[in-house]
Amino acid sequence: MNHYHQLSTKQVLQELCVDEHGLSSKEASSRLNTHGLNKLPDTKKFSPVSLFFRQFKNPLIYILFFALIISFATKHYTDGWIIFAVVMISTVVGFLQEYKANNALSRLKQLITYKAKVIRNGKETIVAQEELVPGDIILLSSGDKVPADARIIEGKDLEVIEASLTGESLPIEKNVLPVFPDTAMADRKNMVYQGTIVSRGNGKAVVTATGTKTEIGNIASLVHETEEGATPLQKQMIHFGKFIGIALIVINAGIFGLGIALGKPLFEMFMMSVAMIVAAVPEGLLPAMTVVLAIGMQRLAGQKGLVRKMLATETLGSVSVICSDKTGTLTQGEMRVAEIITQARRISHDGHVFSESLEPDGDASHITALKIGLLCNNAIIENPDDAIHDWKIVGNPTEKALLLAGRAAGLHQENLREQFHRVFELPFDSENKYMVTGHRTGEGHFISYIKGAPEMVLPFMTAVDVEGQEEKLSVEKKNNIQKQCDQMTSSGLRVIVAGYRRESSLGDYEKNVPGNLRDFVYVGLIALKDPLRPEAKETVRLCQSAGIRPVIITGDHKLTTMAIAKDLDLHISQSNVMEGVELDSISDEKLKSIINNITIFARVEPRHKIRIVTALQQNGEIVAMTGDGVNDAPALKKADIGVAVGSGTDVAKETADLVLLDDNFKTIVSAVERGRGTFDNIRKVIIYLLSNSFTEVILIGFSLILGLPLALLPVQILWIKMIEDSLPSMALAFDPVNKDVMSRLPRKKEEAILNKNLKKLLALVIAITDTLLFGIFYYFYNVSGDAAYAQTIAFVGLGIASRFYIFSVRGLTQSIISYNPFKNQLINWSTIFGFLMIIAAVYVPFLNKILHTVPLGIKEWLVLLVYALASLTAYEIGKKLFIAREAKARV
Repeated sequence: MNHYHQLSTKQVLQELCVDEHGLSSKEASSRLNTHGLNKLPDTKKFSPVSLFFRQFKNPLIYILFFALIISFATKHYTDGWIIFAVVMISTVVGFLQEYKANNALSRLKQLITYKAKVIRNGKETIVAQEELVPGDIILLSSGDKVPADARIIEGKDLEVIEASLTGESLPIEKNVLPVFPDTAMADRKNMVYQGTIVSRGNGKAVVTATGTKTEIGNIASLVHETEEGATPLQKQMIHFGKFIGIALIVINAGIFGLGIALGKPLFEMFMMSVAMIVAAVPEGLLPAMTVVLAIGMQRLAGQKGLVRKMLATETLGSVSVICSDKTGTLTQGEMRVAEIITQARRISHDGHVFSESLEPDGDASHITALKIGLLCNNAIIENPDDAIHDWKIVGNPTEKALLLAGRAAGLHQENLREQFHRVFELPFDSENKYMVTGHRTGEGHFISYIKGAPEMVLPFMTAVDVEGQEEKLSVEKKNNIQKQCDQMTSSGLRVIVAGYRRESSLGDYEKNVPGNLRDFVYVGLIALKDPLRPEAKETVRLCQSAGIRPVIITGDHKLTTMAIAKDLDLHISQSNVMEGVELDSISDEKLKSIINNITIFARVEPRHKIRIVTALQQNGEIVAMTGDGVNDAPALKKADIGVAVGSGTDVAKETADLVLLDDNFKTIVSAVERGRGTFDNIRKVIIYLLSNSFTEVILIGFSLILGLPLALLPVQILWIKMIEDSLPSMALAFDPVNKDVMSRLPRKKEEAILNKNLKKLLALVIAITDTLLFGIFYYFYNVSGDAAYAQTIAFVGLGIASRFYIFSVRGLTQSIISYNPFKNQLINWSTIFGFLMIIAAVYVPFLNKILHTVPLGIKEWLVLLVYALASLTAYEIGKKLFIAREAKARV
C-alpha cells in the first residue's frame, strides 16, 4: 500500500531521491526503463469471432448437436439439416444482437496525447503523461487532469474533484500535512490521484506511483482479476438440459426395454429410439429463446437501457438486491441549495424550485442571503441567453449552487452586479474558509458581503438582520444559530453563513479588510447538498414493493449518505450503517452473517465493494450493482448485473451489462420489469413446445408397445415442429409484460426454469391430452383399419390442440377469463396461419402425398375440436391447481 501520505514532504523527497529541482533527464529515462510507461494496459475485448463462438455455450445447443449427429449417422438427413439450420439461425441472431450492443458502446480512441507540466533539470517543462516516473515534480493548476498519483509538497487553495474515484461529490481541499497510516484513501488530503480533476488553486506534487501502481491502476487490475460468473439463466438452462436429457433417456430406455420384451427386433427398436429422441428434442426452443432475449434487449433500448449481453436481459428480472453508488446514481452529482434559514423563516429548495413563492424585490432576510450568495461569488455563466438547463457555469460547486438558487428566486446576477459594483475582493482560501467582497451602490454607498464556514464567520457577527431590520445578536441567538449549524451538518448538509456590513467610505475597506473583520450583520444560514435525482425516491419505493432490497455503497461520508437514505424513506440507524474501516476489521464469514442487516456502506474503497457483492451472492442473493465512476468498475463486473449510468466514465460503461443511456435511475425498474417479463416468456415457450414434444414421444411409444402403426409419422412430426409450432413459439416472445410482475417477490436463485409446479402442470396436461389423443387414434384405427386415416386424425388433433392451448399458456399465472387472450396479434395471426396449414395438409393433394394424410369429414373435425377444447381446459385446471396458488404465495 502507498505509504507516502504518512510522511512529511521532506521525508517523501528523500525516499524518492529527488529535490525541488526535479529529476535530471538521464535519471528520468533510467526510471522509465525501470517502472515502465505511465499508462494502463489496454482492456481485452471480445473479437467478433470469439463473440460468435460464445453463443454456442448453451446446453440446448449440446442436445441439438447430439440429435444432429444421430440424425446424420442414421441417414435422417432432412432432420439433420433442419436441426443444423435451427442452431445456426439462433447463433447468428444472438451474435448480431450482442455485437450491435457492444458496438454501440465502443468509441474510437481520441487522437489526443495528454501532457503533464513537470520540473526537470531545474526547469519547468512539458512531457507526455506516459513518460512520467516516480520522483517527477509535477505542477498542478485549476482545470488540470492529475497525470499520476502524487504527494503534495506545495499548495495554494488547491481543491480536487475525486468523485469518479472515491464517490465524494464535493471538491476536496488539499494540503501538505502528513496523515495517519490507516487513513482511508478518500481522506488523504495530502495526496492527488491519477484521473481526478483540479477544480481550484495550484500546487506542486511529487509523483509516487505510475501506471498499474496507481489507485486507478489497482482498480484496472481488480477488473481484470474479477471473474464473471454464469448468469442465473445459464445455470438454470444447464439444469433444464439435464432434465431433458434424463427424461429422454428414461422414456426411451423404458420403451426400448418393452419393445425387446415384446419380441421386437433389436435394430428396429434402436432406430425407433433414435426417431423418438429426434422427435422429442424441441428444436424450436433455441430460436424462440433467442428471440425472447433479443426482443427484451430491443424493448429496453427503446426505454433508454442498453443491454450489452443478451442473457443479462433475463438476469435483470432475477435481481433481489440492488447495490447502488450514491453520487451520480441516486443523486445528481452536483451541489444545490437545500435550505435557507434566517431569524424569521426557514425555506427549503429541492434543487430546482423553492417551497414557497419569493418576492425578489423585497427586504426579506432570505432574499438578502441569496443576493449575498450572488454578489460574493465568482461563478460565471458562459451562455446566459440559453435555457437554464443548458447553462455552462464556470466556478466551484458551491458558487454554482448559489447562482442557480438565486435565479430560482427570480434574482439576476448580472443586474445585481450593475447595481452593486464590486470594488474589492478578499478571495476564499482553505485556511480562512471565507470570502469577502466590497461593493459601491448606485447611491454611492459602500457595503461588504461575507460568506463562509460557520466556525470562521460567526465570530465576526454582532448584529442580526430580521426581515430588513438590524437587531443585536445576543449570545442566546448566536448559540441557537450554532445549534442549527450542528444539526444540519450532522444531517450531511454543507452549511455556510451569509452576512453584510455597511461601510461609511471606501477607506473603511483598507482599514478593516482583511485585517480587522468585525461588526458584521448575520443574515442567515445556507445549507447545500447533492440532491436526489427526481425519480430516485419513487424508484426505490417500486424496488421495495417488488421485493428488491436497496443497499447504498459509497466512498462518501457516513452522515451525508445517511441523510440521502432518509430522503429516500429508507429506515436508517447506526446499527445498519458500516464504514470501510469496520469492513477491514471483520472476516468474510462475519460479513456474510451480518450483511443482510446493513443498508449503507460508507467510506468504502473498490476492494470493499467486491467483498460486499461477494458476501451477498454467497447468501443466495442475485445482485445488481449500479455506479458511474472508475471506482465502481470491479464491483460492476463481479455483480450478477452491472448497471452504469450513461454520463458515467467509459470504464464503468465498458464493464457493465446494462447502461442507462438517459441517466434515469427509474430505467432500472423498467429493466427489472422487462427482465421478469422475459423470463415469463421463456417459461411460456418451454411449456408450449415441451407439451407437443413429449406428446409425440408418448404417442409413438404407446403405438410401439401395443403393436400398432405409429400414431405419427416422422414427416408429420417435422411439419408440426417447423410449420405449426415455430411461429406461435416465436410470437410468445412478443407477449407484453404481465401487470402483476412487479408485485411478485424475486424468484429464488436456485429455482429451476422448470420448477416443481410447472413440472406438475406439464405432467397433468400431457397425461390428459396424450391419453385422449391416443384414445381417439386407437378408436378410429380400430373402426376403419386405415392407418393413414387414423394418423391424419392424430396429426390434426396435435396441430389444432396447440392452436387452442397457446392462449392459456399466454397467462401462466392467471385464469384465461381474467385477461384478454387475444391481445398478442402475432399469436392471433400465427394461429390463423397454423389452421390454414393444417387444412392445406389435409386437403391439398400434393401435401397429402408428402405427409401421408387423407381428407377428413365434419364428424372427425367436431371430435378434434372437442379434443382441442379439452386440451385448453386441462391447462386451465393445471394452472388453477399448481401455478395460481404458487403465484399468490409469492406476491
